[in-house]
Amino acid sequence: MPRRNSVFSTASRRPAGTRAGILSRQVLGFVSPLFLLLALSGCGGLTNTSGGPPSQNPPPRSVSVAISPKSAPLVEGASQQFSASVTGSSDTAVTWSATGGTISSTGLYVAGSTAGNYIVTATSAADTTKSAQASVAVTAPAPPPGTAASITKDGITWTFSEAVPVGQFVNGDYYVVGPVTVTAISPPPTTSSPYLNGSVVDLPTANGKSGFDSRLNDGTDESWWFDATLRSYPTITLKPGDALVSSISLATIHSVPEVMRASDMSVSPVASDSVLTVLASAPSADAFRPSYCDRNQTIYQANNLQRNLLPSLAPPNPSNTPTLAQYEALYRQPWIDTNAFLFDAPADYMPSYGQHIAFADSYAGLLLMLNFQADQKVNLTNYFVQYGIDLYGCVQAGYGWPAFGGHRSGRKMPIILAGILLNDSGMKNVSTTYPDQFGEDMQTLYINQLPPAGTYQQAWQGATVIYGGHYGVHAADSSPVSAGLYGPYEQLQPANWPILTPPGEQLGEAYRRCCTSVSWVGEALAAYLVNGESTWNHQAFFDYVNRWMTENDTQAVAEILAQSGYDYSANWERQGQTQYWLDGEVSQPTFIDDMWNAYHW
Repeated sequence: MPRRNSVFSTASRRPAGTRAGILSRQVLGFVSPLFLLLALSGCGGLTNTSGGPPSQNPPPRSVSVAISPKSAPLVEGASQQFSASVTGSSDTAVTWSATGGTISSTGLYVAGSTAGNYIVTATSAADTTKSAQASVAVTAPAPPPGTAASITKDGITWTFSEAVPVGQFVNGDYYVVGPVTVTAISPPPTTSSPYLNGSVVDLPTANGKSGFDSRLNDGTDESWWFDATLRSYPTITLKPGDALVSSISLATIHSVPEVMRASDMSVSPVASDSVLTVLASAPSADAFRPSYCDRNQTIYQANNLQRNLLPSLAPPNPSNTPTLAQYEALYRQPWIDTNAFLFDAPADYMPSYGQHIAFADSYAGLLLMLNFQADQKVNLTNYFVQYGIDLYGCVQAGYGWPAFGGHRSGRKMPIILAGILLNDSGMKNVSTTYPDQFGEDMQTLYINQLPPAGTYQQAWQGATVIYGGHYGVHAADSSPVSAGLYGPYEQLQPANWPILTPPGEQLGEAYRRCCTSVSWVGEALAAYLVNGESTWNHQAFFDYVNRWMTENDTQAVAEILAQSGYDYSANWERQGQTQYWLDGEVSQPTFIDDMWNAYHW
């Protein structure tokens, strides 16, 4: 056998026709047929038909791994079976690994409890340098129906530590069934000056200050009304009874036109507010939101509103009648009204001065007295009643709006209207239970009630109902909150009126004509038209409004000028109108006057 191999080896290395080649052909004559057959068939890999070098055993095939599926979307805790195939080796085993979650030796992947993107790897046991990968996208599971892990309302997003039961009140604001932990708020509240996008838990604050935005400024720096310790930052744990008010700040202060006073800019640096209410259990679908000041969370139902008590009057001047939508837009979002001077009112939709609040209330209230179809009035009625509920809760919590020039008008009428429509005795008797909390009442009185009672029977110009001055009088005995400059003055001749110096003005008469009386007309008329005059329970207010609209003050204006040198002859300062103060400031400036002329008592 070695000889034969050497012969074939020699033959394969030398070309035919050489001497060695002839010799090998000769030798072949003596080889057995069986051996020849094996040789010709390439046994042992010795044949070479190409004439080149002899071939060797082929190299082993390269190992490769494939995985299926190549990607998988999963929710937290869900599983996915992966499989792997190995080629190039008789050993098809793989080992499994994952960057997150767990995977078994058979390729069963189970997602963990953290959302994210992860990799599953199958590695060949035959060649550990060879593997295949699949991507897994793990997301949080969809919350059960009726629950949510976050809520967004008017640009504010609250994120919770886990999905909780949620719902909406009839005005669109959200509630959660607590307790709940707020882990994030967007836009995030800033933690250093300037303090923006503030969130405050459980208004009113104990010190009466604001925690929403530090840039309080009404033309003068009022930042001393801000208290950074009132701000709440995530993580915030809330229990049933709590209300979280979160704000969005304006990028630039004094950049938004004042509501009901378009020629002025709002003094507030806050753009908008949203309220998150935490309840112990879900309310009925028609529930109003409890007042953000009400820790007892009194629930009122829209289905209990006696909407039929709203009259259906024809608009006296249709071309100058606002649309319902104009005032729905103002009252749809919460009016946060717990800062004494509205330095932090939501500027996008709430006035920052009491006079303008009273004007807005007048327009909204009078619109509800008109003959719109019942279903068309539903939204504005709900929004306006919600404002009344909010104010009533704040009064119950110890917050009020006692007389202070023009700052404190406009808060009683929404409570009275809500009380009438809900037939709620507490609201209807709000000023009896909580006296000295409303500017309109403190700033109107019968002159014969000025102490000592009966001393005066009429004012200098003959009026029997008078303006109570900047700070007004107490309900119990009509005694001035502050006598002199800030108290009643119409019992005196104009020459004897106290003067504020500087700047030099008759404070009482100036504010009577500029900033209070003119804004009360629509409020009084709306209350009267819903038969709320007795419910209001301060007749002097209605009689004073009637005086303002019906008394000819021509002679009085001339006498004031003659006695004191002060001139109140400008049309916007005159009695008998509201439109000149509103002209150019709102789109329908004669609406209150039109309604008064058509429907006053």
